[in-house]
Amino acid sequence: MRRIAFVFELKKANLNFGTFELYKKAIKIGRDHIASMINTLVLVYAGASMPLLLLFVNNPQPFEQIINVELIADEVIRTLLGSIGLILAVPLTTFLASIVADSN
Repeated sequence: MRRIAFVFELKKANLNFGTFELYKKAIKIGRDHIASMINTLVLVYAGASMPLLLLFVNNPQPFEQIINVELIADEVIRTLLGSIGLILAVPLTTFLASIVADSN
């Protein structure tokens, strides 16, 4: 929701901004949000799988075997898909907010 608020505040600051100018300015702010959300997502997944990671520390196996264990592969895929979803959601919502703010 903050990304959308930034778009409307940018429009209030300069009424001459068009849709694409608003998008370019707001996406600079959105990049910081993407980075912080992905870092948080990775840390949450790492924290949730900490007992599993401790299990592997006590029973060392080659990396190829660990990454092919279904539990580990699931967590890696969830992290990647969540990150991709966040990366795609921010530019899309910023662009839609730019269109709405420019039409007001």
